[in-house]
Amino acid sequence: MTAPRRALLGALPLLALPGLARAQAWPSRPIRVVIPFPPGASTDAVGRTTATVLAASLPQPVVPENRAGAGGNIGSEVVAKADPDGHTLLISTISAITIGPHLYPNLPFDPLRDFAAVARTCHTPNCIAARADLPVTTLREVFAMAKARPGGLTYGSPGNGTSGHLIQESLNRRAGVTMQHVPYRGTAPMMGDLLAGRLDIVCDNLPAYVPQAREGKVKLLAVTSADRWFSAPDVPTVTEAGGLGPFSAMIWWGLQAPAATPAPIIQRLAEILLAGFATAEVRDRLRAFSIEPATLGSVDYARFLAAEHARWGEVVKAANITLD
Repeated sequence: MTAPRRALLGALPLLALPGLARAQAWPSRPIRVVIPFPPGASTDAVGRTTATVLAASLPQPVVPENRAGAGGNIGSEVVAKADPDGHTLLISTISAITIGPHLYPNLPFDPLRDFAAVARTCHTPNCIAARADLPVTTLREVFAMAKARPGGLTYGSPGNGTSGHLIQESLNRRAGVTMQHVPYRGTAPMMGDLLAGRLDIVCDNLPAYVPQAREGKVKLLAVTSADRWFSAPDVPTVTEAGGLGPFSAMIWWGLQAPAATPAPIIQRLAEILLAGFATAEVRDRLRAFSIEPATLGSVDYARFLAAEHARWGEVVKAANITLD
């Protein structure tokens, strides 16, 4: 056998395993963590915490990058189309990955096919909050007012296809009421209109509203968790407050990578996140935002995503929720 032929045969294993070669060189440059919502919201807090946890265990900088818009779809598309080399990652959210696909039929990515699950990290409930001067004190009273004024109340969400949009619309339909939906590009602009009295109620991730409620600037009417939440123990659940029967829906976050990212990279990222989110330091940091760690490894997270995708698809179909 000639020397060139021996050299070619010796190189075949590496040629056949390009993912392994990529994994061995990873990370070779800064890692970008795409946060698909704007600064100032709970997803931003989770994204920056995730980047901090990763940076503590990796030899390259980990840079959070906000790419907001279209209910998380813009940032998600950036990652779906990125090179699968472990240097571009996504803070995955319930809105973009498991709700949005049922509302946006022409998405430029497939939420289950185009991403690899790394790990679920944490969760929190949504809340229903009202402007301070709205003459209601309970969720039941909101529904009674909406029945008396069909279409007269406005409700805000962080965007079309977000959890706030779908959950509130689902509750409205269960209560037999209609309200005017006002979608925003994230929590911050919506909060501004709620505080200014230009918006009647909102359905959004709880964390941003707890400090505002403590100062009397908004009214927290209900949380969507199965049980009362630690940071707002006096606020009833939707099941308690809505008069609509049992209801619960948690808002969760995790990390995903482009599909075809080498398995060793996925495994290493998952190990870092599971260990980091189990520390008291990270737990305390999250609890300051009314968020709790709730970790799942790669395999379990993939199963969870598939189950959530199916669940919200059924809700959209049953409630006949569409986007204009």
